[in-house]
Amino acid sequence: METILDSAHAWFFVSSAHELNGALVVRLVEGIKGTERQFLEVCDAKLGPYFPVQVEAASRCAEVRFSNAVAFFVYDESYDTADPELKKDVGCFLFNAESSSFRQFAETRTTVSKLQHGPYQEFLLCCEDRIFHVLSDCAPTVVFLSEQPDLTVERTNTWSAN
Repeated sequence: METILDSAHAWFFVSSAHELNGALVVRLVEGIKGTERQFLEVCDAKLGPYFPVQVEAASRCAEVRFSNAVAFFVYDESYDTADPELKKDVGCFLFNAESSSFRQFAETRTTVSKLQHGPYQEFLLCCEDRIFHVLSDCAPTVVFLSEQPDLTVERTNTWSAN
């Protein structure tokens, strides 16, 4: 699924809120790829050189809004594993998924498929810190926010090989 998020190299998680009206709102901040490669030291090994990816003063802030999130699952990106049931479209950060083990879980362990008024879709939002699986009856909206990134937040180190 193509969105304005695709114009960035990476996105970092800022916050999420599940509102009383059912909306799930996810805020992100852009990770900008550095211009100079650096070596990484992991234990006794020297890796790289890679480009650092960091939040900078020029980073954009974005909001992804699922107006009616009927079910969702969020987890730390470092815990992600291959899902043999996942079938998703192409994209960089936000995907439409036709099947997944999360969807199977939601449909067998809840009444979402019986009580939802009308069809629903599954979306997958991937950023540097979190992965969101969302069942919603409409596509999310993605907008850039007119705010500055919080540069005081300590983030995970992220690197790019290209």
